[in-house]
Amino acid sequence: MKIKFFLSFLALVLFALLAGGSFDGEVIGIYIVLLLVMLGIVAVVSMIFNTIQSNNKKKRNQMIREDEQKSTDFDRSVFIGDDRCKLYFDASKKKVMIMRVMTEGIKKEYVDDFEYPGKNLATYTSPAFYIYDPTRRKLLSGTYDDFDIIYQVTSLAENDNNKDVAVNNTILPRFRTLQTSHNPATAYATKKLYNILIDECHGLMAISESGKVKDIFNYINASSLPKKTGKKSTINTKCVGNYLFIMDDFFKVLVLVGPGTREIINYSDIIEVSYEENGNQLYTKSAGRTIGGAIVGGVLMGGAGAVVGGLSGGSKQNKEIKNMDIKILLRNTSETTCILHFKDSDRALKADSDLYETYAKNANQAKDILSIIIDKSKQASAPIAQPITTASTSSVADELAKLAKLKADGILTEEEFLTQKSKLLEL
Repeated sequence: MKIKFFLSFLALVLFALLAGGSFDGEVIGIYIVLLLVMLGIVAVVSMIFNTIQSNNKKKRNQMIREDEQKSTDFDRSVFIGDDRCKLYFDASKKKVMIMRVMTEGIKKEYVDDFEYPGKNLATYTSPAFYIYDPTRRKLLSGTYDDFDIIYQVTSLAENDNNKDVAVNNTILPRFRTLQTSHNPATAYATKKLYNILIDECHGLMAISESGKVKDIFNYINASSLPKKTGKKSTINTKCVGNYLFIMDDFFKVLVLVGPGTREIINYSDIIEVSYEENGNQLYTKSAGRTIGGAIVGGVLMGGAGAVVGGLSGGSKQNKEIKNMDIKILLRNTSETTCILHFKDSDRALKADSDLYETYAKNANQAKDILSIIIDKSKQASAPIAQPITTASTSSVADELAKLAKLKADGILTEEEFLTQKSKLLEL
C-alpha cells in the first residue's frame, strides 16, 4: 500500500508540474507554496501512519506476552510466525496451536496429531504458513483473513500413487519457494508466492499458493522409485524468472513449476531448446548443430552443438520487444512443445532498457540449464569407451579443419579454439 500511495503521489506531482508550466508571474509563487504545503501534508500523514503501525505492533506483542504468561497448559517454547500470527508446537501433546493476533483480541485454533518437523520444514511468510510432518506425511497449510484462521491438513500419503511401493532411501523432504510477477499494461505489478514441497524419498511433490495446496503429483513412476538408495539428495533447484527448475540427476527428470505451469520432462525427451524474440529464433541447441549455419557435431562442441555468444547484440538497439520465449521441443506426440515466457510485462520493451536486460538474463540462465540437461542426456546414452581406428583418426583431422575455419571466420576466439583443439587431440 505504501508503494502504491507513493507512486500515486508522484503521478499527482507530475501533473501539477505540467500544469504549472502554464503559470507565470506571481501565480508561480502561489503554485510553489501549494506544492510545498501538499508535500508537508503527505509527510505528516506518512508519519502518523507509521506511528499507528508501530503502536499497533507493540500492543500485539504485549498481548502475546500476556497470553503466554496466563496460559500454562500449552508449551510455547517452539514456534514460528510474527506479531500477527504465531504457530506453537507442543511436543508432548503432539499438537499445533495457531494464534491470530489483532489489537481487538486473540483467536486460536488447534491441530491434533501433528509434530514440529524442524525449521527446514516449517515456513511462514505473512500471511501464509506451511508445515510438513514427514513421519505422518501430513502438510499443514493456511493463512488468515481479518480475524479468521483458514487452514487445512492434507495427507500426502493418501495422494501418493506410489504409496504401496517400498522405498530404499532416507532422503529428507524440503521446501522451495517461487515468487512470480506480472506487469499489466495499465495497472500495478501483481506478485504471487508459491511453496513447493519436494518429497524426494517418495518421488512426490506438492505445490501450494496462498496457504492452499493446489497440486500433488508423483514425478517418478512406481517401478523406478526403488532404484534410488542412500540418504544424499540428487535434486538441484533453481529459480529463474517466473519458473522453478527442479532437476533430478539420478532419474534424469526435469520438473518445471510456474504460473499455471507444471511440466514433468525426461531429459532424453528434449530434442531441441531455442530462444525467440518477437517470434524470431536467436539461439538453438540440438544434437549436432549450432546457430549461423555452422554444423558442428560430436566432440567439437561437447556432443550436442551450442551457440557461440549470448542473447544480446548491437542490432537490438531501439528495437521493441513484445515476446521473449524459450521453446523446448519434446519427443512427445501429445505435447510436442513446452514454452517458457520470460517477459512478464504486457508492455512492449526497448531492447536497451534495464527491464529487457533482466528478462534476457533470466532467459539466458534457462537456456544454460536446458543446454546442460541436453548434454547430460547425451552423455548418459554414449558408450563408456570407444577404440581409436583409422577412420576415427581421419575424423579428428576433419574436425581440426572445421575448428580452424571457425576461428578464421571469427566465430571461435583463440581461447575457445585452443580448448576444443586440446579436447580433440586427447581422443
